[in-house]
Amino acid sequence: MKATENHNGQKIRINTVVMGEPAKWLNEWKRRGIVTSYTDAIIQALRVFNERLTEQDLKSAQLENIQRIGE
Repeated sequence: MKATENHNGQKIRINTVVMGEPAKWLNEWKRRGIVTSYTDAIIQALRVFNERLTEQDLKSAQLENIQRIGE
């Protein structure tokens, strides 16, 4: 993985081989037209992963606030 910066912000090049079940998912998504390329699939997957992490962080912060108020 190589990190570089371009004029639009951050850019990372990932050169990897995907095998097993994730490779099957990628092929199926591309065959069904859900993604236009493997790059598109990875970007979409990272966006979903980021959304889930953000939701988890928000829920954790909410729980901390509720516990703090209850003290």
